[in-house]
Amino acid sequence: MTTRRLQQVQPPQADSEAVVFDGAFDVVVSSPGRWEGKISLADGRTVSFLAQRAGQEVHLWIAGESYVFIPPTPVARSQKAGQAASDDIVCPVPGVVIAVHVAADDVVEAGQDLVIIESMKTEQIVKSPRQGTVQRVSVQEGDRVDRGMRLVVLVPLSKE
Repeated sequence: MTTRRLQQVQPPQADSEAVVFDGAFDVVVSSPGRWEGKISLADGRTVSFLAQRAGQEVHLWIAGESYVFIPPTPVARSQKAGQAASDDIVCPVPGVVIAVHVAADDVVEAGQDLVIIESMKTEQIVKSPRQGTVQRVSVQEGDRVDRGMRLVVLVPLSKE
């Protein structure tokens, strides 16, 4: 069994009363990407839950509340000690890549167009958040993408 850490995005964690889980639960997989069962809450109640995966999101309905979880978006990561951190530029919406404006080793400016995605007949332009060098482009025109998928890896410009 694979365990993956997810972050809650809906409702926001701040200023919301949390449902505290005791850890005891029974799960039935009713279809691919859909789970239902019962879970014990910290207050002693046992309630039914339903969870469904939609792309990289997991929607959870429990104790009369609805929650949405996604994998954390990587902001920066170091590959090896002493090596510069890189940024993964991720997809904001599910859709189809209709244009890729950069290639590996391209130098980009903040605000420069990197990739264009068509989602629900709307174009979403993914722009560079800062100046840097494109280390890798992970998509090409025609690829189907989900929200949160890595599109481009951008590294800081070397200071020579």
